[in-house]
Amino acid sequence: MGEKLSIELSYVYTNNKNMNTSNELLPDQLDPATAPSAPQRRLLNLKLKDDAALHSSFMPFIRGGGIFVPTNSEEYRFGDEVVVSMHLQSTNKKLAIPGEVVWIAPRSCERGEEGLGIQFSGTTKAKVKLIIETMLGDRANIPPLVRFF
Repeated sequence: MGEKLSIELSYVYTNNKNMNTSNELLPDQLDPATAPSAPQRRLLNLKLKDDAALHSSFMPFIRGGGIFVPTNSEEYRFGDEVVVSMHLQSTNKKLAIPGEVVWIAPRSCERGEEGLGIQFSGTTKAKVKLIIETMLGDRANIPPLVRFF
């Protein structure tokens, strides 16, 4: 039984850079405090003054919905997981939106503003899209006159 357990545990740590060459676990690999952790989601703050600003930032053409967040895009890569803390100041509504980077507008882009397009993700993505579409009403599917991206 001890041999089977050793084989199963060594399989789990096959890709761990801390594994020694004898396929035996080191004491620090058994400690959860020193075990490799999952990547943390980074927080992006988005303050919008009114529905027009929300309309300009909303990206309905992204599958499941998305939002553009002006920020330093050099720190992010496609697929990075983030949480957008959106505050619509005119109604004082706040939303925490989990998402993934699917659009990057670099500082050098000729048109628009530097930032990220965030695709809504997680179990609340449909609800977030519905909330934003409800806030925008008929304008949700009409392109805005001014876009930031």
